[in-house]
Amino acid sequence: MTRTVQTVAFVLAAFTTLGTVAGANGLASKQYAAGQRAAQTYELTHPAPQRVEVIGQRAVQRVVIVGHRNT
Repeated sequence: MTRTVQTVAFVLAAFTTLGTVAGANGLASKQYAAGQRAAQTYELTHPAPQRVEVIGQRAVQRVVIVGHRNT
């Protein structure tokens, strides 16, 4: 093969590879978006139970800044 034919073959192989990667990326993005929509739909129809339990209280501290007039 001549140098020109090798160069053309390399460029075509590079374009084919980039096209394959771009197509796979597009497919993955589409699948990810579908998964996100399914997760959102599930979260809207099945809300997670939430509960807050107070297990203790801290004493309130009062801080006076030196040189500052407290009104």
